[in-house]
This record gives sequence, C-alpha cells and structure tokens, in this order.
Amino acid sequence: MPYGANVPKFWGTHNDQPSIDPVADGAVRLGWDELGDLALLHPTRDAFKEAVAGAFPDRPESVASWAGTLYRFVHALAVGDVVVCPDRATRTINIGRVRGGYEFHPEVEQYRHWRPIQWLVTGVPRDELSVSAQNQISAALSLFTLTTAGEEIARLIDEPHSATEQDDFLWVPFYQELADVILTFRNNREGLLDRLWNVAETPGLERYFRYLRTDVHKDGSRGAIRDIDPFTAFGPFNRGITDSTRARIAETYRIVFEITAAAPTSFVGIPVVSNLNSWFIRYENGRSPGEVDRLWDLAEATTAYAAVGNEDTRERLVAAFDAAARGNTRQLSMGIYWIRPETFAAYDQVNAGFLVGQYPEFAAILALRSKIDGEHFLANTEQIRSWIQDESTPFSSIPELSAAAWRYTKMKHEPSTEPSETALSAASDSEPIEGDIYTLDSIIEDGCFVPRSELETFQERLLSKKNLIFQGPPGTGKTWLARRLAWTICNERRSDRVTVLQFHPSLSYEDFVRGWRPATEGRLELADGPFLDLCRNADAHRDDNHVLVIEEINRGNPAQIFGELLTLLEADKRSPDNAMRLAYPIDEDERFHIPPNLYVIGTMNLADRSLALVDMALRRRFAFIELEPQFGSAWTEHVSGLGYDLETLERFGARMQELNTQIIEDRTLGRQFRIGHSFFTPGPSTGAVTLTTQQWLDRVVQTEIKPLLEEYWFDRPGTVDDALAKLREL
Repeated sequence: MPYGANVPKFWGTHNDQPSIDPVADGAVRLGWDELGDLALLHPTRDAFKEAVAGAFPDRPESVASWAGTLYRFVHALAVGDVVVCPDRATRTINIGRVRGGYEFHPEVEQYRHWRPIQWLVTGVPRDELSVSAQNQISAALSLFTLTTAGEEIARLIDEPHSATEQDDFLWVPFYQELADVILTFRNNREGLLDRLWNVAETPGLERYFRYLRTDVHKDGSRGAIRDIDPFTAFGPFNRGITDSTRARIAETYRIVFEITAAAPTSFVGIPVVSNLNSWFIRYENGRSPGEVDRLWDLAEATTAYAAVGNEDTRERLVAAFDAAARGNTRQLSMGIYWIRPETFAAYDQVNAGFLVGQYPEFAAILALRSKIDGEHFLANTEQIRSWIQDESTPFSSIPELSAAAWRYTKMKHEPSTEPSETALSAASDSEPIEGDIYTLDSIIEDGCFVPRSELETFQERLLSKKNLIFQGPPGTGKTWLARRLAWTICNERRSDRVTVLQFHPSLSYEDFVRGWRPATEGRLELADGPFLDLCRNADAHRDDNHVLVIEEINRGNPAQIFGELLTLLEADKRSPDNAMRLAYPIDEDERFHIPPNLYVIGTMNLADRSLALVDMALRRRFAFIELEPQFGSAWTEHVSGLGYDLETLERFGARMQELNTQIIEDRTLGRQFRIGHSFFTPGPSTGAVTLTTQQWLDRVVQTEIKPLLEEYWFDRPGTVDDALAKLREL
C-alpha cells in the first residue's frame, strides 16, 4: 500500500557530523555516548533524566531536553515510521523507514546509538517541498516530529521519480545531439532561422521568441534577427523562464529538429542567460564583420576537442575562443557547456562562486575572472577534468558539479516570499564575485532595463563632463544604476575605488571638505573630510579611475557643502594650474585641485517636496539624466525570469503605465511623481514559495503603493481607491 494511503508517523533527524553518512550506514545515529547502552535503562522518561543528569552534571539546563530526545529515539520511534534526514551540505533530504529497534554500537568511535533505516528516496532537492515544510525540517533539534510536512513527504515516497529525476541529467544527450544538428546549418542559417520560427509559432510559445525579433538592422530599422550563431539558437529554452516552459520549448525543438533523444523535463545543473542579454552576438548595425562566423568556428572547435583532445584541437580551441570572445566571457563558457556538458564546465557566477566558497584551494589554480582568454579556458577545462577523475573528488561528472553549485547557491539565498515557480533552476544571477571586470553589458546582465545605447550615452557624458546626476521619480533605480555606472568607470565590480556617501540637511563644508574638530586637551584642530581624502587618494593613483557616488545630493545644500570646490569640479579645471586656496588652509601656500581621474555621480529625487531645488551654479557643472519608469517588455522579461507569470506581469505593467499617465496629467503632481519599476522588481536571490504572481503584486500594492498614493492624493481618497482598484483588476 502506498504511503499516501496510510501515513505513519513522520520524524525529522539532523546529522551534524560530516564524517557520518546515514545512507551508507543504513541508519540514523545520535551522540551522548557517555551514557552507554540505552537499552539497559528502565523504559521511563524519569530513568533517562536521571542517567543524563549523572553523565552531564554541569549541564542541568539541558537534562530534560536531552533525555526526551534519547527516550523518543529508543522507545517512541517505531518500526515502520518514516524518518527524514536533511543534508545541509547538498541541500537535499533522505527519506527512509525505520526497519528495526534500537542498537548500541560500542565499536564505532562516536555516535554509538543507532536505529536501522531502509532508505526509500535519497538526494531529494529540498525545493521539492513547500517553504513551510522546508522550515519544519530545518528545526534545530536532533530528533523531532513532523506535523504539517507529512503529506508532502508521503507524496515523495509514492512518486520517487519526481523527486530524483533532477539528478539523472537526462538532458545531456538531448543537448549534445541538438548541438550536432544545429552545427549542420552553418551554411544554411536561413534554414536554421526558419526552424526557430516554426518552434515560435507553436501556440503559447510566441512570446518567448519576441526577443529574437528586436534586432536593429543596418538601416536602423527594427525587426527579426537575420543571422544567428549556434549558441543564440540554443537560447530560447536556456533563459530565465519557468522549467515547464523550458520543457515545452525543448520538446518542440525535438520535433522540429528531429532529435532522437528525449527532450528534458528538468534542467538542474544548466546555467541560464539573462532575459535582458540572451544574445551571443550584437545587433546587426553594430556587429563586426565575421562576428557570427567566429562563434560558429568556436562551436565546431568545441565539439572537435570534445571528440579528440590532441594538440591540433587544443590549439584550434584556444584560437577560436580568443577570436570569439568579447568582454565578459562567462556567458561564452555557458554556451560551450550547453553543447558539450560532459567536457566543459561553465564559469558563470554560480559555478565560480561555488568553487571559491567550497573548494578554495582548487579554485586558486583556476582562472575564474569574468574575462579569460583561450589559454586559461583550456587550462581550466583540463584542470576540471583531472579533478573530476580524482577518486577523492566528490563529483563524478561536470553536470554533477554544476548541480551541486546550484544547490550551494540556493542554500546561500534562502527563499523568502516571492515567486511560485523554480525558474532559477540553475540561474547565473547568483551573488556576483567581487573584483570581476565590470562593463555596460554587466549592467544589463544585472537587470537594467535601460537600453545599451542609452547606457553608452550615460557613460560618455560622465567621462566627458566628469560629473553627472541621475534624477527621476521614486523607484526608478537611480542609486542602483549610479553604483553600477561607477563600477564601469573603474572596470571592476564592487570596486573599492567607488565611495558612496549620502547628503543630509545638516551636512556642511566643514564635514565634507575640511573644518575644525575638537581635539585633546580642549583644543581644536583642522581635519580633512571624506572629499579631500578621496581626492588625495585619486591623485596618488593617477592610473586608476575613482568615483564618488552621492545619494540624494539635493537633500543637503550642495553649493554650500562643496564651497569653493564647486568651481574645481568643472572638467576643464581638473589640473594643478587651476588649484585654489581652501577656506581652511593648513598653511598660506597650500593650494588644492580635484584630480582628473575622480568622477562624481549624484542621485536626486524630485518628487520629495521637502528637498531643495539645485543651485544653478551646480547645474552648470553636472550633466543631468532623467530615469523613467520601465514597465515594458524589458521589465516583464526580467521579472518573469525570476519565476513570475509573464501574462500577469504584462497586464499589470499596462495598468502601471495608465496610473503614471494619470499622475502626469494631474496638475498637483506631474511627471516627477510617477511610480517607478523598482517597487515591483525583486532581487535575483529570491527563492520559490507558494505566493502567486497576483498575490505578490497585491502585497506590494497594499504595503508600498497605497501609502504613496495616499500621500499624493491626501485630500482625494476616492481617487486613491479607484487607482488601487484598477491595479488589482488583472
């Protein structure tokens, strides 16, 4: 009889000793070895308490708890009960049935109290369970009963395949065969595109191919992509969409491309590209001659090396990799992994972060930067292969390594309260590695909805003007973008050459630049503020760019805070020839200038009526860029990639655009009071839970948008109610 029909008692137990493998032992084990054979104790709780108190006289506060655990382990845990044993290292659970009574094993070094277990299902990803069930099995106890999780555990026992198929890597033969078929289209790319459009015409799939219809042609017009590389052709089912949609697209690929291998239904261990940067080639109007062909060369070199790894194929792979690489090579390594996952690892942020975090000594001999050359890629490949072949390595294949990296990332970013589907099956948007090379493409990969062409303008304005301010309505990502634009100027993620400060009404010149400070013995002494320190540091390292990011620059009085340095901010006055005397000089001869390698980025919220307008003198010295709310396709693509329903997001985005139009047309408000997309853009570390897309949107509307509208229309509650009702009518 299946367990779902007659559910026994369910227990959870924790193994806190990495050297103990419950599955290999065929048992669950407890410590407290000092007590000896527990079968010799009288079978009462009082007897167990007395024994524990005698063995641990210095722990009276723990006697009742420890005795209760041991008593339940020996006398309450019955043959036939179900035991769930979580594995923290792999973020999986093992499920078994108690098959015998208590056993004492004096021959083992530690944890001598055993209960034999018949393991029914092992290595089940914790994500097979709901968040409430996951929380319950995470109880900080050695042995505990499971109440609400029992039904879900029973389902996993009844249907073990659904719990373990993610580790079968059944996708590998499909991916490799599809790669072989796609490579036959090198000289018939029009035919390849025809097949992709055939897949796209499948009912319900068209929207997932729209991103391939947004190319910018040489004449400036927009339309469908007219040339394609093999990696981009793999992209539609390797993006940030739900696993069920990926499976539907893969099955349609199987039919259209006549693949004999079964299409996958699970994708664990497969990195996905960002929905905002899913192409491996540039737009047609910016594409270099031979760019697409070089990616075909790389794909062919990849399969050749995987077939025969000799000197010729090694040299061919290195040359092809270097020729195809453009900036960040993480995505390129992901595409190579797709077509030959048993030979090459992907060096995306998930895998790189896992290796650095869990195997630092091995990671130290690899090149895990965001940009590597062909020699380093080949060296990585051969180091990984040797490591996998070593019997001491815990992984038997590269897909297994990739799956472990995915679980490690999921463990670091525990689920909170957001998406309802597991679109992050192996997402490459885990916490990025500090020190990575950072470019405009990196901003897009991080989830920026501003087109690359506009980002190029922002960067050019900052490099030219030296000073730039992002202004716009609340929630348009001003601070988020300011920091990332600063990283591009320093060409390094989370660079320590980027300093972030916030202005406030009480900030003064003396705080920011230089002023008198109390010293010992009641004296005052001149002390430099953060701006002078930053300028000196930049001047001492002229070969590197430095950036100051000032959040809410108009919350203070910028003209007063900068003082005479306002003039020196100008791009053409960044030299010793324009040095000026400070308001508080250390000596009469001291002169100061702002170095040319220091850039300033400010953010400004115009909707806050309490903030001062910016002085015209400051305006002349800064370039001003207004950020707009983004509720279009870029936003829906990105958020749907985090597990939310695309159709619901599209409808909600349209409602938000209508609300913002209403705000613009309101004479008491205007465009600066519009509501930005950041309110509805969760971070990439959000995990899968039970909230639907509609429920999540409703919560944000209720807790964040409603108070904002009540402030906007404080004297018109009916207008607020009408606006909220429209947002909820999806």
